[in-house]
Amino acid sequence: MNLLKHEEYNKLKMKDYVYNVLKKNIIYLKLKPGTRLVKKEIKKEFDVSRTPIREAFIKLKEEALIDVYPQRATYVSYIDLDNVEEAKFMRNTLEKEIVKLAAQKRTEEVIFELETNLKLQQISFESDNHLKLFEYDSEFHKIIFKCAKKMKIWTAIDQISTDLKRMRILALSTGLSRKKIIDDHQRVLDTIKKGDPNYAEEMMQSHLARIKIDQQRLVNKYPDYFK
Repeated sequence: MNLLKHEEYNKLKMKDYVYNVLKKNIIYLKLKPGTRLVKKEIKKEFDVSRTPIREAFIKLKEEALIDVYPQRATYVSYIDLDNVEEAKFMRNTLEKEIVKLAAQKRTEEVIFELETNLKLQQISFESDNHLKLFEYDSEFHKIIFKCAKKMKIWTAIDQISTDLKRMRILALSTGLSRKKIIDDHQRVLDTIKKGDPNYAEEMMQSHLARIKIDQQRLVNKYPDYFK
């Protein structure tokens, strides 16, 4: 196995480390939907006993990232479009209101954070690093939630968005809408800087609608990734 490794190895208990590495690799599609997870191989990869692997599997199963068939095998789960729709509904419903609050509560510090983030998105785009672009994309939205003082809502959305994240990464990996996403973010930032909550809502709604446009293309191109 050739897994991305977690940077905070020394700060995590082994069971959390194994869980975090496996989760990151599932979401980042290094472990593709339908991949069989063999405990013996994972044990060798991490040089651990079976206990932290078993505990990691329990958490991943609870998050619907793996399917466990007792006495048979364990597989990376396929992307569930019902889960994707639920996460999209939550974002579409809440994030339009969040960006309106951010436009009203904006500070120079927040504007600087968003501008810096946008520059990093552009660098990631130019260097063809879709995983970094995904990370900065997510961070851009997180900053807006932080500005609106609604971080608990961000956490709730993040927790139910694992399948949506996988679909977003799949879209970015194929080059779909990379530049358009950055342009969308620039327009959202401009409306926040102007303090125009209604226009900010309009720009965010347009941005979030892009997920729906990309979704059908991905299902057609990668039918084996989806339930």
